[in-house]
Amino acid sequence: MKAVEVWRRAKESFYKAMESIIEKTQKVAEKTKESTAVVKCKLTVKRLELKIAEKFAELGNKVYELHLKGEENPLQNDEVKVLLEEISNLDKELTQANTALEDQIAKEKEAVEGSNT
Repeated sequence: MKAVEVWRRAKESFYKAMESIIEKTQKVAEKTKESTAVVKCKLTVKRLELKIAEKFAELGNKVYELHLKGEENPLQNDEVKVLLEEISNLDKELTQANTALEDQIAKEKEAVEGSNT
């Protein structure tokens, strides 16, 4: 089976799994009455995680293709460098999104505790 075909199948399966996770996160959020801000932060985190996973899969596929072509050092390939930079940028965004989520949860917890006193 060609690497591209494997990548396509893996990508489809991964998309389906992540969409299911996003749907379940939305349902859980509704049931636990989380604020819209927290839900939005969680969805942002999940979407970024999905993008990162996609880029890692794309990177792995590219490195494997280069290996099959006999490439000595795939890390010197321009396309690989671009993918690594994209992953790095997405990782920074994910860190910021996780921080925003934690801040929002703490803010809402303080608001709830403040209203209980």
